[in-house]
Amino acid sequence: MERRYSALRTIGSIYKFLGGVVLAITILIVIGFCFTSVFGGTALGNTARQLGAGPGAGGVFTLAGVILSIVAVLIGGGISLGLFARGEQIYLFIALEENTRANALALQALVPGRAEAKR
Repeated sequence: MERRYSALRTIGSIYKFLGGVVLAITILIVIGFCFTSVFGGTALGNTARQLGAGPGAGGVFTLAGVILSIVAVLIGGGISLGLFARGEQIYLFIALEENTRANALALQALVPGRAEAKR
């Protein structure tokens, strides 16, 4: 059987590739948030101690970074999963069509006088 729907296969592959790219960018963003919040929180805490403010200023900054990291993981992971699933969905539809076509051809071969309908 010939390979059909090359444009759809390309689009499905592009969706899957974009899902991987979004996942990689999400991981980099989360690492950036974590490093920024830890180093920024430490610097803010040191500055707050030097100015005589309470010791909790750096902890708040660190907590905000952790919360932003969790939000970034949820949003970026969801987008990445959605893109990858869309690519797999396109491949599923192609496989479904190929299976339906193969079954139809096999059934036509069983019916006498319908052999000319094969393509």
